[in-house]
Amino acid sequence: MAARGRRMPEATLAVDLRVGAAAIGRVPSAPSPRPAAGGAEPDAALVRAACRGERGAEEQLYRRHVEAVAAVAVRLLGRGGEAEDVVQDSFVTALERLPQLREPELFRAWVVRIAVSHVHRRFRRQRLLRLLGLQRGGPTTGLVAQALPSLPQDSRLELARIDAALHELPAGQRVCWVLRHVEGYELLEVARACDVSLATVKRWLARAEARVRAVAGGAP
Repeated sequence: MAARGRRMPEATLAVDLRVGAAAIGRVPSAPSPRPAAGGAEPDAALVRAACRGERGAEEQLYRRHVEAVAAVAVRLLGRGGEAEDVVQDSFVTALERLPQLREPELFRAWVVRIAVSHVHRRFRRQRLLRLLGLQRGGPTTGLVAQALPSLPQDSRLELARIDAALHELPAGQRVCWVLRHVEGYELLEVARACDVSLATVKRWLARAEARVRAVAGGAP
């Protein structure tokens, strides 16, 4: 992927589901901005440098936050080309629009929000293809596809039920549930990533959690 001539370094997208369905509540991915380690420049300084055209600053932003973006893409789309494209496209978009970022210290939350937007576009495309009869069957990726090989069969069956419940939900509710209960985002972080109000996130989560409980028998 090389949108409009810009290409980011390759991302590492090997993300495994580290918990069984009964404890699917948290998979830490450090969604909050991390303080710069040692003498590393903070995000705000890197954003300002990148806005001046310093490519080294762009690459540092990428390397610092690519894991968070990759985690979101893989959780929502599964491993493969679509997730990789979302990671690449998200950073391309973020860097091209960098002068629009009013709070440079929130670069991480901003690029995750862009990634979620790209995921929604793919969800809409998949739905359109199914409506047109160009894509048959339901989603082929989900929590089961991301589970560790050692996960017991009964846990896999429970994950499959959760997957079924999630794919009955509107895309916004599904994304909120995954960010909150799989990636471990705080409510405010979910709101920022989805670009909606905190009240909307709470409402979407309540609906999603009720559906998951009804279908999956008590999870999360």
